[in-house]
Amino acid sequence: MNRILKLIWYWCLVILPFTAILTFILTLVVCSQAQRKIGSYHTTLPNISILAKGPGYRYFVAGFVLLVPQLLLITLGRLLFLLHSQTIVHHVILYIIHSCALVISVFLLIMAIVSVDHNGPLHVTGAIGMFSSFFTYFISHTIVVFYLFIRRAKAPRHSNILLPLWFLMCCVLAIVCFSIWAATSQSIPQYIAAGTPFLYILGFIPQFWSQARMKRRSSVASFEEHNIDRINL
Repeated sequence: MNRILKLIWYWCLVILPFTAILTFILTLVVCSQAQRKIGSYHTTLPNISILAKGPGYRYFVAGFVLLVPQLLLITLGRLLFLLHSQTIVHHVILYIIHSCALVISVFLLIMAIVSVDHNGPLHVTGAIGMFSSFFTYFISHTIVVFYLFIRRAKAPRHSNILLPLWFLMCCVLAIVCFSIWAATSQSIPQYIAAGTPFLYILGFIPQFWSQARMKRRSSVASFEEHNIDRINL
């Protein structure tokens, strides 16, 4: 039973990034449609904070509340993978880096629950804190991944150069789009900046997938060995 639960956990990690992306997109779409029904805006892509107003508020809160546990589980899965797949980076450093997920969750909930109508400054504080925490995690995690790639002789499960490059691209894209949005208040850079965390976690999937397959093979081999021992007895 314990073996089955572990396999479910490993395969859930493969699926969770996709469910998080779907949750985010559906939240924005549903909120947008709720706002359009009352004609509260006339632009194609309004500022994301506008979606949390009026009839879209409850959908906005529900969507982001559902998103938080998914992001926490993904980050926990990534932390556990890094703890077990290498011995170069100290565990304390990894714990500190991935504790950013808790800070992100707090700011994300503040941004979602406190609408711009109720308390504009607190809503903006939540949004800025959320993005700043994401950037802190992006940069520190990307540094770790590049370091592991450089030391790949001692960390063979981190020898794929495509993953560090993917994480670096997401970092640059997030910072550039956030800076443009902060300077111009244009909605398109804001949507791209808000979407980069989900692009970033897509980079976790290949290693989650290989981990799940490896655990499955190990589980099958253990089960077969156990059956052989029973037959011999």
